[in-house]
Amino acid sequence: MADTLTELSQRNEAFWIGLALFLLGVIAPETLLLGGIELSRVLIWVGGGILMVRVLVGIYRILKTTAEAGVFGYREGKQNDR
Repeated sequence: MADTLTELSQRNEAFWIGLALFLLGVIAPETLLLGGIELSRVLIWVGGGILMVRVLVGIYRILKTTAEAGVFGYREGKQNDR
């Protein structure tokens, strides 16, 4: 139970950090430079990258759970046919 709660909180933290970085990048003026690179662009890329990874991981977990449930249901259906 504790492991599940830790994983959920880490996923939520990653989402909020990504969203905050993305929004800070949108709000930050383009004149701020970080080593010759626009800071706003860096924040948008990093925040957007974190958000995209979270979305892809979520999709993977949903599809994995769906496939496992389908296989389990198929096996149970086959056992009931005997």
